[in-house]
Amino acid sequence: MGGRLILFPGLAADERMYAGITCSCCELVTPRLLIPQQSEPMANYARRHIDALALDVDDLIGGCSFGSLVASEIVRQQPCRGLVLLSGAVSSRAMVHQAQLLSRWSKGIPYAVIRWGLTRRWFLQRVFGGGTEAQLALGKVMIEEAPAPLVREGGRLAVSYFPEEDIVIPVFALHGTQDRVIRPPQVPGVELLDDAGHGMVVSHAGRVSQFLENVTGNCFNG
Repeated sequence: MGGRLILFPGLAADERMYAGITCSCCELVTPRLLIPQQSEPMANYARRHIDALALDVDDLIGGCSFGSLVASEIVRQQPCRGLVLLSGAVSSRAMVHQAQLLSRWSKGIPYAVIRWGLTRRWFLQRVFGGGTEAQLALGKVMIEEAPAPLVREGGRLAVSYFPEEDIVIPVFALHGTQDRVIRPPQVPGVELLDDAGHGMVVSHAGRVSQFLENVTGNCFNG
């Protein structure tokens, strides 16, 4: 059995968001996002991840939220087994209108103010779709520790990614019906979790793990 499942995190998150995820069918790799350079296009940003991780045709590549957009551009450049979307999308068209406006409004706001807003309890609850106290605390810590350039430039990329190329490999998508950040991706066979929000990877780790077991079992052992 060869290959890896590569899962990129959300914008103001890191590998800790996948702490509750298990996958027995292949090696699970959860790298941190590279910091985007100022005005860097998504194509260049994705290429840097391809090179840094030496991604190849045996890998299954995916991510959550912003990480899914990065993964979507990666698979448009790099042949692989498939694309996995967790609370994700293949372009910025799936971002809800409020997220688009928030990114534009934040350009002239000091980052300390942005970080303060992102770590408020009401915001975390809205993103997670509920969540336990421990899960909300984890979200707050990850946001507090996320590098400012990653959040600012990543936010720019998150709302400006409109690729023209189709994705020609299999796409596997799991999405919460209570997601208030990204609409369910318009891909065949998307699976929906009725009681899950945008933070389902943390709040519904067991059900996400089951989904990944099914996907990787088919991709690596099928």
